Amino acid sequence: MTYQHEIRVSWGDCDPAKIAYTGRIPAFALEAIDGWWEEHLGGGWFHMEVDRGFGTPFVHLSMDFRSPITPRHRLICEVAPVKLGETSITFRVLGRQDGVLCFEGKFVCVFVAAQSLNTQPPEPDIRALVEPLLQPEA
Repeated sequence: MTYQHEIRVSWGDCDPAKIAYTGRIPAFALEAIDGWWEEHLGGGWFHMEVDRGFGTPFVHLSMDFRSPITPRHRLICEVAPVKLGETSITFRVLGRQDGVLCFEGKFVCVFVAAQSLNTQPPEPDIRALVEPLLQPEA
């Protein structure tokens, strides 16, 4: 089952056209991915960096915008890992409001040691956590 993260889009997230600023939309998706980690790992990026000693900085993101996002409805972001490589993980995020697809995105992170920022493979428990949750890429 895909993880769902609810975001309250506020007036301050919007531009004079009364829709979400374009730059806020990737931030919504990243908040949802952090929520995915918290849900499945017991802590998000802060926990990973400070308590576990590794991070997952982004090396690629791409998004397609389908419908405007407004404060009228909650934004539900569906997050799923779609690929786990030797040193990277790819997430798909779909953002919907009131059942309407507003955006879809692909987000690729690389696993790094927190102190050195050297690329490393995911720890065995991370691989064991993620592999059963992988969904097919669209």
